[in-house]
Amino acid sequence: LRRAELGGRRDPAGRRRCAELERLIRAHGWQTGCDGGDRAIAALGDVRAELASAGAALVSFAVHRRTLLALVVTERRVRVVPLEHWDEVTEAVTRLHRDLDALCDRVLPEALDEVVRASARRQATGLADRLMAPLGHLLGDRDLVLVPTKSLSAVPWSVLPQLRGRPVTVAPSASAWLDARRTPVLASGLPVLVAGPYLTHAREEVRAVSAVHPASVVLDGAGATVAEVLRHLDGGALVHIAAHGHHEQDNVLFSRLDLADGPLMAYDVQRLRTAPAHVVLPACDIGRTVVRRGDELLGFTAALLYGGTRTVVSCVNRVLDERAVHTMAAYHRALLAGHHPARALAEATAPDPLSPFVCFGAG
Repeated sequence: LRRAELGGRRDPAGRRRCAELERLIRAHGWQTGCDGGDRAIAALGDVRAELASAGAALVSFAVHRRTLLALVVTERRVRVVPLEHWDEVTEAVTRLHRDLDALCDRVLPEALDEVVRASARRQATGLADRLMAPLGHLLGDRDLVLVPTKSLSAVPWSVLPQLRGRPVTVAPSASAWLDARRTPVLASGLPVLVAGPYLTHAREEVRAVSAVHPASVVLDGAGATVAEVLRHLDGGALVHIAAHGHHEQDNVLFSRLDLADGPLMAYDVQRLRTAPAHVVLPACDIGRTVVRRGDELLGFTAALLYGGTRTVVSCVNRVLDERAVHTMAAYHRALLAGHHPARALAEATAPDPLSPFVCFGAG
């Protein structure tokens, strides 16, 4: 299907076969037992102690009677702050996504490009005024751990003016964040860098990152196969995959990365014996999620987090290849300098006010 798409051809038979295979995989998943247990709900005292150790504050968002609420937790206090009407926040998030995606659609005329950028900046400022400005006196200059709700799970937080250059970590829940912070890292090995097909600057990006990590394993061309990438993901300490990503809104576990011999899907992540510790996915909107009842996040990034990956850096909007090259090289330089992932990403994205990269997990 991917080859047909790239060749501008329709393949209805292949599409029907693909839909049937997806149906069979979902049915198989419903019948397969789960060996994992439930994650214990973290005690408030434990969360506050870890926040104090990290120099961070946690903001957990919720919606009650169409009003967005922020539960702010620091080492000293816990506060609930009413924010905006939820419908206004949702509309602002939607407009911001449309503007950021429009900047990646094609080479825009200079005048139109500036209009779209001005609109994106305006939406980002409006969101910041709604979401972060009322919390400033509680947050101070601490690093932030954000637990989103609904469409907030796809906000590119670093584009909000108050958060530019500030370490921000997005987590599915306070319990998930605490668990990721306190679970021992079992992964090990050299950094693994993957260049997927059909991506103009993938090899350039991998070359830039390998210059930061000279002792790394590089997979590109015919060597970047699904089986080989999964082999290195299994128990890998740091895996960087520069490949086209696709977020499937209706079947989120079929969200995928394009590799040399086909797609690596979110379903494939469940086959790993040991979760990779740190995964970087500078691919088109592969960080987007679907939020189900109970604010459960689903998608490729979420599959890695639920599988035990400590940190995932990915995009919640499409990104231009050439922008990703510079940002990712800067990110890895900051990691090598000893910064934790959230701070490294904050430094790497600070020069680009519209960067859609987000740090998920432990930060």
